[in-house]
Amino acid sequence: MSRLERFLPFGLLALMAIVIAVATVVEDAHGTRYAKGLIYSSLWFKLLWGAIAFSGIWLLWKRQLWHRFAVFMLHVSFLLILVGAFVTSVMSKSGSLHLRQGVPTGDFLSDQERVEHLPFLIRLDTFLIRCYPGTETPQDYISHITCQDQQYVISMNHIAKMDGYRFYQSSYDQDRQGSILSVNYDPWGTRITYFGYALLGLSMMIIMLQRMRNRGKSATSKLLLFLLLMCFGSSSYAALPVVPQEKVSSMERGQVMWNDRVTPIGTMGQEFLLKVYGKRSYHGLSGTQVLMSWALSSKEWSEEPIIKVKDKKLRQQLGIEGKYASMHDFFDADNHYKLSEMAPTRAVQEVDEKMGLIFMLLQGTLIHAVPAGVKSLSDTQVSIELFYNRINWTLWSMIGCFVFALFSFVFRKYWWHELPILLLLAFLLASFFLRWYIAGRLPLSNGYETMIFLAICLVAGTYLVHIVAYVPVLCAGFMLLVAHLGEMNPQITQLMPVLHSPWLSIHVSVIMMSYALLILSFMERRLLEPAVFLLAAGIFLGAVWANVSWGTYWSWDPKESWALITLIVYSLPLHTQSLPWFRSTRNYRIYSILALCSLLMTYFGVNYLLGGMHSYAG
Repeated sequence: MSRLERFLPFGLLALMAIVIAVATVVEDAHGTRYAKGLIYSSLWFKLLWGAIAFSGIWLLWKRQLWHRFAVFMLHVSFLLILVGAFVTSVMSKSGSLHLRQGVPTGDFLSDQERVEHLPFLIRLDTFLIRCYPGTETPQDYISHITCQDQQYVISMNHIAKMDGYRFYQSSYDQDRQGSILSVNYDPWGTRITYFGYALLGLSMMIIMLQRMRNRGKSATSKLLLFLLLMCFGSSSYAALPVVPQEKVSSMERGQVMWNDRVTPIGTMGQEFLLKVYGKRSYHGLSGTQVLMSWALSSKEWSEEPIIKVKDKKLRQQLGIEGKYASMHDFFDADNHYKLSEMAPTRAVQEVDEKMGLIFMLLQGTLIHAVPAGVKSLSDTQVSIELFYNRINWTLWSMIGCFVFALFSFVFRKYWWHELPILLLLAFLLASFFLRWYIAGRLPLSNGYETMIFLAICLVAGTYLVHIVAYVPVLCAGFMLLVAHLGEMNPQITQLMPVLHSPWLSIHVSVIMMSYALLILSFMERRLLEPAVFLLAAGIFLGAVWANVSWGTYWSWDPKESWALITLIVYSLPLHTQSLPWFRSTRNYRIYSILALCSLLMTYFGVNYLLGGMHSYAG
């Protein structure tokens, strides 16, 4: 076999990764429609995928890979997924259907802005928005429709199927007399693609079972087992009138509606202070003390420099010395609110949100009693949540990571050097499961929570695989540092309607575990294969979720695109027979550093630079 035959499929894959990366930048600069027309939907882009498929088939044939049946079926599954995607692009129909209450219609607007005809009529009977109990925050959007004398209910993550057409709740009219449904007709492409997903999962399981059987009860098998289990007294500030701590201790157990859920007042006070001041206490005062004292003595507290203004340029515009301002600093001599006259930059909006909370507190609209009919928390739930609030779990976990990394480096020759990591892991797990209990859901819905989970996976992987401990634990420490600096939102909130799906926890858990293993694989190469398998599984589980939720299993969202790029980048070193350069440990380590850049872009860069439906920065 010639060198060209061996290298061509991987060279084309690398070229595809570059093209997709460029496409995400083009999309950010010129919009999704422009990027799809120029790249994703173009003929040359499809031909490039075809070239990858045919060159891969040729390589499989030349290497007679069918003698290694599981590996052969793994590669066949990727070919089936590509075939399914091609059939979808050629034969499917998609668009939006606008319904008005009581008016039957059989026409919808396709994505190509052409009017398409359905083989039946649909009538909207009613549309309603279901909110979380006691709040105005939407929990679900629900359309009751009639089609062919049958009634259907369409809501987020609950679709209707009629004669091969699938209908998804997409949007609604502001008067709530109309509903907008996404329409998808793809009788063959989705089936072929799903068969490819199933074959992919089966072949990956067989390969990993073969690896585990050959190696016995290795550290890798223990790590994979762990990952599967993971799926399923105060001084007062004399300069201000302050409510005494002994009174606050009883008040903080009171229950209110906050962030669209029932919480103790102690939680509300702490999150109010974190938002306004950026810290968990103010001169020894708890968040509840600040909240109650400000409400009772608004004049004195409005003159206190407690509002954090991080942007230096904004501080100069407002004439503020230092990082903190009082309420009066935001008003001129004529009592005009200065921020209303400024351009709505991110820095202005951030401070304006803080001022909005303070205005609501002073107007008496911030604190809402638990409405009748809404279930209150039990005494045990209140006690656990207040206990969770008293400890800065992220800060102490971060310190623990850095201390352990130093400890492990200094005492790495002694058998007991890994004992502290058990304490660190237990502390991290305690914070994770307490948050799970308080939220009533698996805490993987925002950047802050996924950071914690990723740190847990890194620390657990370090212990179970017995690799150079201080390297991945340092990575975990820096992740926790980012979370601690407030770049991600730590508040426990209700989920958006589309996130009310069991696919969320499965998809995010698998993806986060794959990221942890990819980082660990820098030091322990044997983790690369399960890491790539988990990443592939996570991507395609997300595709299934997307298809269930909004009618398309792949939309070239920047997060999807960069996850695919990362999969391509990390899959190359697995092919050492065709790419002998990767057999060298030195070469592999050099490549792993470069590959880490794609992982960082997938997790961080997309959120802060490119946006998209997966972005949760801020």
